[in-house]
Amino acid sequence: MGVKRRKSITDYSRSTKEKGSGGKFLLLASVLLVTVIVGGGILILIYQGVSRSVFFQVDKVDITGCQRLNTREVLSWSGLDIKTNLWALRTAKLKKHLEKNNWIESATVKRKWPNALHIRIRERVPLAIVNQGSRLAYVDKKGVIICPVVHTDSLDYPIITGREKNKKNQEQQGIEWLQDALGFIRYAGGGNPVLPRQNISEIHVGPDGQLTLYLADNPFPIYLGQGGMKKKYSRLSKVLSWLYRKKELASTTSIDLNYLSGLGNGEKESANRVLVSFNK
Repeated sequence: MGVKRRKSITDYSRSTKEKGSGGKFLLLASVLLVTVIVGGGILILIYQGVSRSVFFQVDKVDITGCQRLNTREVLSWSGLDIKTNLWALRTAKLKKHLEKNNWIESATVKRKWPNALHIRIRERVPLAIVNQGSRLAYVDKKGVIICPVVHTDSLDYPIITGREKNKKNQEQQGIEWLQDALGFIRYAGGGNPVLPRQNISEIHVGPDGQLTLYLADNPFPIYLGQGGMKKKYSRLSKVLSWLYRKKELASTTSIDLNYLSGLGNGEKESANRVLVSFNK
């Protein structure tokens, strides 16, 4: 039969201390939890108060960057009114909403305390007009269709035609041919007096994505083909300069910058070949 050991005074003291420290920890945790809950509730009440306060209601909206659009249109599109509270306003959400307007490429929204707002927009700039069959539409340098052209709008842009006839191939090569056409127009905006952007009347897209250029002052076709628009623009500028000097433009019937392309003559050999046809 074993002998039961009696607890010493030291054992009782240690046990009492452990219970005491555990109780203090629970008390401290409870106090912290209550403090967080009460503090959070106070902050929520404060936020609700200021977000409904008349003092922080927007009474001035400064809008800059408008060209095509006007400030009244932007303000209407934004949905802001005199009841909008600057504290409650979500600037990121407003920015995203503004950029849903096809004319607005980007927007920045900044608060000006206590009750003003600054909106800066950057508009899309039309580079050309795309024929969409039943309507014409502005397109920017990135290929984004901005909006339909109405009778009061300017038509002084190069027009890209043939897209409405390429519905079968639109998904596969639509982006490529549109970027080719827009790329050529961008190069023409570089200030070369021989072939300025103003002299580009039409770029027609064939069923296979091949581009044909028509100038405003000369009606003959210029076959651009596909791809390599920077080099083709440079070569065409040199050919036109030569034709101007030789006074041969009047007798020119076509220019083919895609001559011998794909016939197995070697890319380097055919890259610099241009076929110019004349009236006999």
